Amino acid sequence: MEKVLALTTPLGRIGQADEVAKTVVFLASDDASNIQAAEIVVDGGAVGAPFGAPIYRQ
Repeated sequence: MEKVLALTTPLGRIGQADEVAKTVVFLASDDASNIQAAEIVVDGGAVGAPFGAPIYRQ
C-alpha cells in the first residue's frame, strides 16, 4: 500500500512524521507571526499534481 501511495506524490515517497512536525514547529514560532488563516498543505506535492502525476517525475 505504501508503494502505491508513494506513486501518487510528485515527491515519490510517503512523508515522514518529522517533516510534518517541522512545519508545525515553524508555524508555532515567531518566524510565522505574519501567517494567519492560511491552509498549509504538507503532502509532498500530491494536491498540486493531477492524479499524482508520476509522469512528471524524472
